[in-house]
Amino acid sequence: MITVFLLTWVFFFPPSYYYLRSPEYFPKAFRVKRLWCQVLSIFFLTRFDIQGDENLPEGGAFIACINHQSYLDIIFMYPVIPNYFKFIGKIELRNWLLIGVFFRKGMDISVSRENAKQARLALEEAKEALRGGVPVAIFPEGVIPDDTPRLKRFKNGAFKIAVETNVPILPITFIRNHKRLGHPYDPFSYAYPGKCEVVIHPVINTQGTDLMDIAPLRERVYDVINGPLVDRGLSNVSSD
Repeated sequence: MITVFLLTWVFFFPPSYYYLRSPEYFPKAFRVKRLWCQVLSIFFLTRFDIQGDENLPEGGAFIACINHQSYLDIIFMYPVIPNYFKFIGKIELRNWLLIGVFFRKGMDISVSRENAKQARLALEEAKEALRGGVPVAIFPEGVIPDDTPRLKRFKNGAFKIAVETNVPILPITFIRNHKRLGHPYDPFSYAYPGKCEVVIHPVINTQGTDLMDIAPLRERVYDVINGPLVDRGLSNVSSD
């Protein structure tokens, strides 16, 4: 898999780096990144089965909350969400050979779980993007669960942002991405061909919510994302 990453990145890195020189060109850098991810998906012999694509907002800010099953989630979410968004990921991604440049140049947002000040700054950056009409995407579990595809309890960050900016949440469920890698936690393992089944759920409105609504909103989004996994016998019934 890493060979495919490197060979394709030779072609996509120069235009990406060029467009990353200024925030005004970030949407163009995003289009290059999305095309690269689509090409990678072709090389991995992955076909997409997207249910509910009519639920994708046609414009404006929203927070895409996506369950995390393998490192390929980062690649596969770009063919699923067509329009420019900022990806909020762990700070370690800044050091990755290929996608790290998007974090270091500021197109995407990195969050440190160990540094509370940096985490607050990252959340403020996300809120600024949303207020400017730019969607953000986040894995609310924070990490790949040890027992994926069962969901890990969601963290509060995405829902605090949603409440404070009153933007809608778009829940997205990846069904079996953990099967597309030889090991879900190892980006250097073999990538296995197959179907990337995705469910895009209707948006959840956050207008009129406040900080007291964070916990119930979190649990509601958890249950929505978890629903298709429960239906297929892949996850637990509730977040408790």
